[in-house]
Amino acid sequence: MVSRNVARRYAKGLLDAAVDAGEGADEQQLSEQLSGLSRVVESHGGLQLVLINPAIGWERKAGIVADIAERLRLHSLLRSFLRLLAEKERLDHLHLIADVYGGLVDEHRGVVTAEVATPLELDGPQAAAVQQRLATALGREVRLKTRTEPELLGGLVTRIGDVVYDGSLRSHLTRIRRRLGSA
Repeated sequence: MVSRNVARRYAKGLLDAAVDAGEGADEQQLSEQLSGLSRVVESHGGLQLVLINPAIGWERKAGIVADIAERLRLHSLLRSFLRLLAEKERLDHLHLIADVYGGLVDEHRGVVTAEVATPLELDGPQAAAVQQRLATALGREVRLKTRTEPELLGGLVTRIGDVVYDGSLRSHLTRIRRRLGSA
């Protein structure tokens, strides 16, 4: 069974090893490589089944992952990490580890992810303006993820971590309706 706590423990270990390794292991590069490997494994259902099959020994799985890592030219630290995952029978956590690791790298570098919902798709300059305003307000680098939600009518809803800032027209109209109803 895949556990977020287990994935976080392994991702944290990889980040600590990358930081300790210094310049030779760029955390962001490792994140991109790990995510790429995760996508490769997930896109090949047969490969994914082999890597999570308990009937196949960890040595065989480690060999398969080593071949893939060599073809993808993954960093040596990442190759060692993948061997550890195979040895500990944690390759089933690969996708979740890649996801958690990416978040830990962002946190380590002071990057925050802001999810912004708007009624219409933002074009390039609009998205850049929202991203810049958020970066100025937060005093941190912001990675912007956008999505459209036509039911918002206007404005936008921003989620940063667990905090939601609702500046949508729909919520403004709801508040006005409540005020008029209580008056």
